[in-house]
Amino acid sequence: MSSSPVAALLGMRPHQVDGGALRQLLGGRPVVVTGASRGVGRQVALRCGAAGAHVVLLARGADALEDLVAEVASTGGSATAIPVDLRDLGAATAAAERIVSAHGAPALLVSNAGHSIRRDLADYTDRLHDVTRLAGVNMLGPIALALPLLAAMRQARSGQLISVGTVGMALPGPGWSVYAATKAGFDAWLRAISPELRRDRVAVTSIHLPLTRTAMSAPTYRHSRLPSLSADDAATWVCRAALTRSRVVSPWWGRLGGVATSALPSLVDRISTAAWRRAS
Repeated sequence: MSSSPVAALLGMRPHQVDGGALRQLLGGRPVVVTGASRGVGRQVALRCGAAGAHVVLLARGADALEDLVAEVASTGGSATAIPVDLRDLGAATAAAERIVSAHGAPALLVSNAGHSIRRDLADYTDRLHDVTRLAGVNMLGPIALALPLLAAMRQARSGQLISVGTVGMALPGPGWSVYAATKAGFDAWLRAISPELRRDRVAVTSIHLPLTRTAMSAPTYRHSRLPSLSADDAATWVCRAALTRSRVVSPWWGRLGGVATSALPSLVDRISTAAWRRAS
């Protein structure tokens, strides 16, 4: 649906990416992609590899990463696989230190890994592990990985961190409280450190994706007719952001909804409550 008139009106068409400019930016340089084994991360890795980057692939599944290494090579790029579970903060830090030691400061860190659970508050009242699990993947692990990489970028006075998030951070809804909170926590950290990084010529981009058809969204939205992006569409948003270095990339209605949520919280609560009751 990304090419439909409705999607165009909602600002959800795929971006155009200048392949020559992307090659000039990334060719021969290291690019780190988390959550690389499938979905948006996989498509970003393939695009960066085709642009001549050496792509460092991070995800939990070792076999899927090795398959992707071969696929990146088929595009003319090269890749290294580092299996890691971001919930293991020590392993995340060690992976980042290994990357810096082997490849130096990355030109680009695409913090794409994420985990989502749709669960109402009453359903996880006695399941605190759901909260800690999502916090590890969506916020704490990405920070642990980013810290050594950002230190190397600051020393090199170049590079960019692109965070792949969701419009749900600005428009949190019932059932998505833990996912939205943990993704928003990482985004808030980026907002706070961005001025410090800018001083050292390191850019930060927060991408707030609308509904994107991936394995993660499938359990909830497989049969939904809502306008959506494919994983490849979303990868074009990431690659274009690498060229524009925009601070925030979000559909217009996501930004507007975020303003409304902050300015009229009681009204938004009432609307969300009514929608939640109809869906329950």
